Amino acid sequence: MSDTNAVKWLRTQAVKFAVLEYEFTEIGADHAAEGVGRPLEMVCKTLVVKATGNAFWIAIIPGHQRVDPRRLAAALDVPHADLAETDEAEKVTGYKVGGISPFALRRPLPVVIEESLLALETIIVNGGRRGVLVEMATEELVRLLDARAADLCRT
Repeated sequence: MSDTNAVKWLRTQAVKFAVLEYEFTEIGADHAAEGVGRPLEMVCKTLVVKATGNAFWIAIIPGHQRVDPRRLAAALDVPHADLAETDEAEKVTGYKVGGISPFALRRPLPVVIEESLLALETIIVNGGRRGVLVEMATEELVRLLDARAADLCRT
């Protein structure tokens, strides 16, 4: 398959990463993890968040966890934040839900990452198309996205 915009962009960044492809059948980090044979804890969800005032953010969380809207709002320092609707997420990112990558978005969005992910040496995020993932060093992902770490998930 041809490279996605996210993979093309990563190739220009002089970082090590691996493209992992699998047969996409259904949206979900659990399906993606199974498809590439990696633990669900390291396969991340890339969520589009809509905050107070129509501000959009990207939140990266472990595949086995759920975002807590209160913690999310606190991390973004806004009164309210929750997941964007599907059509909004696709419009602001340029990707289809199930294939949203944090890289090479239609327009740059600020990124917040679940702080527990920083303990992992490598993580996997979507590569910009359903069935395409990217595995890379967690610290490189944080650096490239200028991501801010915060406690985002329910315990």
